[in-house]
Amino acid sequence: MTFTQLLWILGSAVVHVVAHVALRTTGNRNAFVWWILAWGGVLFLPVALWRWQPIAPAVWAIMAISAVFEAGYFLSIARAYQDGDLSIVYPLARGTAPVLLLVWSSTFLSERLTWGGVAGVVTIALGLYVINLPRLGAWRAPLAALRRPGPRWALLAGLCISLYTAVDRVGIRFLDPFLYTYLALWLTLLFITPVVVGELGWRRLGRELRASSWRSALSGMTTLLAYAIVLYVMHSGAPAGYTGATREVSVVFGVLIGVFVLKEPGTVPRLAGAVLVALGVAGIKLLG
Repeated sequence: MTFTQLLWILGSAVVHVVAHVALRTTGNRNAFVWWILAWGGVLFLPVALWRWQPIAPAVWAIMAISAVFEAGYFLSIARAYQDGDLSIVYPLARGTAPVLLLVWSSTFLSERLTWGGVAGVVTIALGLYVINLPRLGAWRAPLAALRRPGPRWALLAGLCISLYTAVDRVGIRFLDPFLYTYLALWLTLLFITPVVVGELGWRRLGRELRASSWRSALSGMTTLLAYAIVLYVMHSGAPAGYTGATREVSVVFGVLIGVFVLKEPGTVPRLAGAVLVALGVAGIKLLG
C-alpha cells in the first residue's frame, strides 16, 4: 500500500465514524439508517448522472449480491446499538471484518499478502479484542459479553462487511467505483425498506426525519463518500485485505469519541486497544 493510498484510507476512516456517532445517539435507529441511505441517494444524484455509463447485467447481479450483505450490515448494526455502547459495538463490527476479509481475499480473490501485512491485520484484531476488556487482565470478558444481543449483532455486522467488501472488490473491475457505490446504495435501500416500513410505518419514518434534522443528511453524505474512497483505493491496486483492515483505524476515532465525548466506561483498555489498532495499521503500511 502506497503512502497516498494510506492517506486516502485514513481520510475515509475519519469521515466514516460520523454516521456511527449519530446512529449511536439517535432514538429510532432503523429509521435513521433508512434516512442515511435515502439522503445519500438524493445528495449524490448529480454526481452519479455525471459519471453514468452503460452497465452490463452481470454487474447489476454483483451489485445486488453486495446490497444484500450491505442491508444485513445496516440492519444488524442498528440492532447492535440498541444494546451496546459505541466503543464496544463499533470495534466489534469493524474489527471482525478485516480478519474475515483477509481470509476471503487470500482464498477467493487470490491476493498475494506478505507475512508482515498479515501480522498488521492480526495486531488490529488483537487491539479490537483489548478494546472490549472491562479492565486490563480480564481476558475472557469479551467472550462473556457475547451473551448479550448487542455484541452478537455487531459480529454479524462484521461478517456482512467482510462479504460485501469482497464482492465489491470484484464489481469495481467492471464499473466506475463511485457509480458502483451509488447504485449499490439504492439497491440496499430497496432491500431494507420492506423491513423498516413493516416495523415502523411511513409516519414514524417521517417523525425520525424531523427529529434527526440535519444529522441524517450529514450521515448519508459521509457514509457514501467514505466507502467510495475505499473502493477507489482498491481500484487503484491496493489489496482488499489490507484496505479493509487499514480503514478500521476509524475504530480509534470511535473509541476516543465514545470515551471522551459520550463518557462511556473502560478508558484504559479501550485506549490501549486503540493504540494496537494504530500499530497494526502502521505495520500494514511498512511491511505489507
